[in-house]
Amino acid sequence: MEITEQQEKQLRQATEDFSISMEIRNAMTIRVAKRVTAILRVGMVSLSIVTIILLLMLYAFTSKMGAMIDALATMDTQFSSMSGDMTKMRTTMHNMQRNIAHVPAITQATVDISNSVSNMNGEVGGMNLTIASLNYKVYGITNHVSNMNQEFRSIDPAVQQIGRDVYRANGPMRLMNDMNPFD
Repeated sequence: MEITEQQEKQLRQATEDFSISMEIRNAMTIRVAKRVTAILRVGMVSLSIVTIILLLMLYAFTSKMGAMIDALATMDTQFSSMSGDMTKMRTTMHNMQRNIAHVPAITQATVDISNSVSNMNGEVGGMNLTIASLNYKVYGITNHVSNMNQEFRSIDPAVQQIGRDVYRANGPMRLMNDMNPFD
């Protein structure tokens, strides 16, 4: 079977159309491949940035951890000391109550005025010593509370620095949020 000239023209035209469509398909495939490559590169760069941010945050937390541990250890020591002082105060108060409990008996035994005054002077002297001891203990507690305040003040800049470091470290993420292509 022979092909007519008309059929030959149509066959050539179809072949040319097929060749053009194949070139268009190849061009589209290349464009899609370039876009996929660009997306993959952006994804890898984003993942790298996130990894760097996480490493910086980890460094910021671990670099301030020593100062915080030292401050907490000092606070623990101060609280232990304060607890001991409170126990001594409680003992002193108990002794004061016991000493004051004797005052009615001394008052009833005032048959002899000079003995009574002498006994009362002795009790008052003991109370003065107890109160002086109590004043000393209260002064010690005041010093411990003052030391605790200083420790809290020394922790505060470290915590503020951690806040600044975290804010600085998440700056690239805020930039990435602003550049979100899906918004």
